[in-house]
Amino acid sequence: MNGLLRIRQRYQGLAQSDKKLADYLLLQPDTARHLSSQQLANEAGVSQSSVVKFAQKLGYKGFPALKLALSEALASQPESPSVPIHNQIRGDDPLRL
Repeated sequence: MNGLLRIRQRYQGLAQSDKKLADYLLLQPDTARHLSSQQLANEAGVSQSSVVKFAQKLGYKGFPALKLALSEALASQPESPSVPIHNQIRGDDPLRL
């Protein structure tokens, strides 16, 4: 299951410290997946053990598995549609090659 979706589904039943961590992960998943458990704990304002226990409460073996799930969730999100930068080049355009 998508790591971000798993957090959203369980959010209401989380303890207050877990909600602080969940909020950070939901708002900054790309940043969070590059942090150590200690760095994430500092950013979210919780203890390092809370980070590890949070991952386990979500059903992951540990924090590295949660980070992998976040990376997979971000990789599976559709990219924003591209916006064309240029219109078609016409024969009378001044800087054509």
